[in-house]
Amino acid sequence: MPPKSVRLPPDTATILERSRGVLFVQWEELLRSRRTVLKSSNPDDIHDLRVASRRFRAALELFYPFAPKGSRTELKKDVRKLTRLLDALRNIDEALIFFTARTGRLDNSAICQALAEQRSREYKRVHKALTHFDHCTLDRLVREMVAVLNEDLTTERNRFSLLAYFSEVSIRQYMSIHHSLTVSSAPEQRASRHKLRIAIKKWRYFLETIAPVLECNYTHILGLLKEYQTLLGRMNDIDMFEELLCTLAFPPVERKRAEAALLAEYAFLMKDFTDLVEQKPLAYTFIF
Repeated sequence: MPPKSVRLPPDTATILERSRGVLFVQWEELLRSRRTVLKSSNPDDIHDLRVASRRFRAALELFYPFAPKGSRTELKKDVRKLTRLLDALRNIDEALIFFTARTGRLDNSAICQALAEQRSREYKRVHKALTHFDHCTLDRLVREMVAVLNEDLTTERNRFSLLAYFSEVSIRQYMSIHHSLTVSSAPEQRASRHKLRIAIKKWRYFLETIAPVLECNYTHILGLLKEYQTLLGRMNDIDMFEELLCTLAFPPVERKRAEAALLAEYAFLMKDFTDLVEQKPLAYTFIF
């Protein structure tokens, strides 16, 4: 039988061209989502903007070593600030979903009302900040960064291998997952699960970024990472809801019921997480 053809990785020029496209597409999606949120307070739109900012940050982080020093610092700082701007509003939205879904068996209308009032105030703050977000200056910086991603870059860096660079980043990110995963199944290890969630999110965004650049199919591992990230995200939400309740004023009886609901939910999620780790362990993957 004839030997199977070996799939060759794309050349440097192709990798750079695709990288420019990916970086710019992520930026355009962030700008589009920002315009949508300025017109709408819909929780899904706010979630989309938060995700878009995180995806762009992941792409920016990947190509950060090759960006002009002046632009990369400002970009990183301002986009991180945008993501953090949305954190409180997103937590309130998720808390409203959680407690509203339990209204039938929990008399928590005071909680939902307090959350709704807090959301109104928070959205006004977010809307004001998004209005003053200097997207024009940042757009120029993104275009400058995209422009310098060319073959001169590899010459200046002694023919720096982009494939080797991607592989090194992937290994480093997976190792962060591996270190946290070994202890995260213990119930008391909330901090380890928090680190694991962040590490998984970073590796997932990295693989999503390079998949179109290298034309690789990461469908299986991305699906598994999303499953882990979703479950760990729900567990982290419980921690955020507990902190959020401390900022609200409502009757002690309702507070006790709310705290009991959070405790029960976390126990349920903890079992799901333990089962996931045992049944679908995460293994390292990097192909081209």
